[in-house]
Amino acid sequence: MKLQLLHDKMETLTNSKPELKPGKRFRLTVKSAEEAVRVIREKLGDSARVLSVRQVGGEGLKKFISSPKLEVIAEIPAEENDPVEEEPIEKEDSPTEKELNLLNADSKVQESSSIKEVTEISSKTNDSFEILAKTGFDSQLLGDIESWSNWSQIKDLSLAETLKEITVGLSDRYRSLSTSPVGDRIALIGAPGVGKTTTLCKFLAHDVFMNKKAPNVLKIENGVPNPDDALRIFCEVVGVTLFRESNQIPESSDDCPLYLDFPGLSLSQGDEWTKAKESLDQLNVKTRVLVLNSAYDKQVLNRTISLGNNIEATHLAFSHFDELTNSTKLWPLLLRNNLTPLCICNGQNVTGDFSTNVLNQMIARTFPEELYARGFSTYRNL
Repeated sequence: MKLQLLHDKMETLTNSKPELKPGKRFRLTVKSAEEAVRVIREKLGDSARVLSVRQVGGEGLKKFISSPKLEVIAEIPAEENDPVEEEPIEKEDSPTEKELNLLNADSKVQESSSIKEVTEISSKTNDSFEILAKTGFDSQLLGDIESWSNWSQIKDLSLAETLKEITVGLSDRYRSLSTSPVGDRIALIGAPGVGKTTTLCKFLAHDVFMNKKAPNVLKIENGVPNPDDALRIFCEVVGVTLFRESNQIPESSDDCPLYLDFPGLSLSQGDEWTKAKESLDQLNVKTRVLVLNSAYDKQVLNRTISLGNNIEATHLAFSHFDELTNSTKLWPLLLRNNLTPLCICNGQNVTGDFSTNVLNQMIARTFPEELYARGFSTYRNL
């Protein structure tokens, strides 16, 4: 009852301008912790504090077809001398350490400056790179750009022209990458929890509905449990046959490709990757797609690529791309490794967006959102 009274006093945060009274609480539902931080800062200001975080949705069958969301309760702190009527929150609804850590995940991404800070910087300096750095642009990518042959011309341009030149330079370098063809046997490999099986489901749907192909799936275990409940249901829905034994699979071809779903391979267990390579070699799999969770720290992504090279990975697929504020940390991974970018996946479920046009997706999310708020009309039209 007390919890219900508390909820009645709250206001759901919408697109309209909220009334920011001290002690007032707001409820918002978001897709990720990163989105929660951004919305709270934009709508409630830097002084707002998070009271609780809990996951909502994603129960039962719904978990298979839709992404779970986070319900966040935030408060405008009261002034020091203002009395605040507190309603107790039931213990089971209090935030756990794990839940609160959701709002601190990937701190490097969340450290991007506010719009106010960007305004102050741009009014004091003409250094476009400093503005980019302050708005969350990846430092490694900035270092790479400084090594470009036309750097001396770029560094003295206006911000809008700098963004244009960076866009052209990144696009040209992407198009110059060597590409590996996609064969008729495609394995999806990655660490646990990166969205590997979800990515596979999106490939299957793309082949069935867009390319009019008849793919099959082989579930691999290699001594590691690899349950097939969600994948089996999806295969039944789209009319794809799922195999558990390699000696039962039919011949593969361009019209009937075979996808292999491996269990998650631990980043600390190199022998699991070695066994995976042995299985890939035995099954004559030429296309080996390394699935990376875009939201992971760069150190983890580089470690995964290093292990992927050990099993002769040929392609890259990025999952959870929609959780990034900008895609700049991924550019060095694309340009420095001999792996062909294959697809971009948004969302944590099989109904999320799937695109094989990696370049367009990367360019669209390269520059931080704060630059839009500064009103750079030239940049908007690039």
